[in-house]
Amino acid sequence: MKKTTYSLVLLGTFSIANAYAEGSVSLYGVLDAGVNYISNDGGKANWTMTTGVLQGNRWGLKGIEDLGGGMRAIFQIENGFSLGSGALGQGGREFGRQAWVGVSSDRYGTVTLGRQYDSVVDYVQVLSSIVYTGLAHPFDNDNLDNDFRINNAIKYTSSNYGGFKFGGLYAFSNAPNGTEGSGFASNRTWSLGASYSGGALSLGAGYIHLNAPNSNTTGAVSGDYINVTNTSALHAAGLASAVLREDVWAAAANYQFSALKFGLVYSHSKFNSAQDSLKFDNYEANVSYQITPFALLSGSYCFTDGKLDSSGVEPKYHQVTLTGDYFLSKRTDVYLIGAYQRAAGGATVASIAPDTFGAGGSYAPDASTSKNQLLIRLGIRHKF
Repeated sequence: MKKTTYSLVLLGTFSIANAYAEGSVSLYGVLDAGVNYISNDGGKANWTMTTGVLQGNRWGLKGIEDLGGGMRAIFQIENGFSLGSGALGQGGREFGRQAWVGVSSDRYGTVTLGRQYDSVVDYVQVLSSIVYTGLAHPFDNDNLDNDFRINNAIKYTSSNYGGFKFGGLYAFSNAPNGTEGSGFASNRTWSLGASYSGGALSLGAGYIHLNAPNSNTTGAVSGDYINVTNTSALHAAGLASAVLREDVWAAAANYQFSALKFGLVYSHSKFNSAQDSLKFDNYEANVSYQITPFALLSGSYCFTDGKLDSSGVEPKYHQVTLTGDYFLSKRTDVYLIGAYQRAAGGATVASIAPDTFGAGGSYAPDASTSKNQLLIRLGIRHKF
């Protein structure tokens, strides 16, 4: 009887240990810090130390459990912070970069629930110059630099069908139904996207719609360092009241010529308020060259064409970036970024990627007092 009992206990212990062996949790992170020279920071030249520019500082946990039959339970929680001050990023959230749980199937794709990226970020950002520079288009007007994440989101991502993938997201306002323009519809979001990768060619496209973003604290977009959904940023471009509807369309293509990669990105952003409408069209060309396995050189040019409907003012921006990146190891690199922006048309001042320096509590430079602004940054990045 004792032998039988001991055998059952040992069998149960082995089964539990085996079950745990079928799942795993991984810790990972990125640390990025550097020194900047800004030619015109509110009228004067300035030297600053900021963090999280090439990549936002973060640490996170990823988990996976095999459920059998090609099914897995998955989760990811990711904290953003300032390496300079230790302050939490993304509006002071504990896991502000990502926080979700879901199930994944080899055959049917993946469904996740929580705070997540939209389809423009998922399918287009990876083909843009942001992966080399961390610098956004003016005001990050297309959210390619993921100034905001999406709360209360249900996301579907398909399996890979011969290089083709697609997906979508819907995020709840979490507010009860009410009158037109408020309640259930206020501060909800949805997006769609797709990508293709085959041989040397990669393509991506995405769309996101935001209804009255940041209009309440329970909805899809709330409490982040929010780009042009924040009226203070819109004031600089001429929109005087809160956004009631935001729509962004974006598409990109990359082609790999051995060590040389060339890319094109287009995005269109439209912001409607109660009295006005503001539009941006961004046209970007980027190139990268892997000089050696340890050295990468990249550059980009973006032209942003804006229009404020009520006045007919057309702010325009030219932005050029150049980045040299040297890898000391697989996990540590040093980099040098140069960025120049010139305002034209109805734009009165230049302001290079103002969102970048606001993330995680870092110093946020003022716009230039002239139509030109130059940024030079020397930084180091470590991944674990």
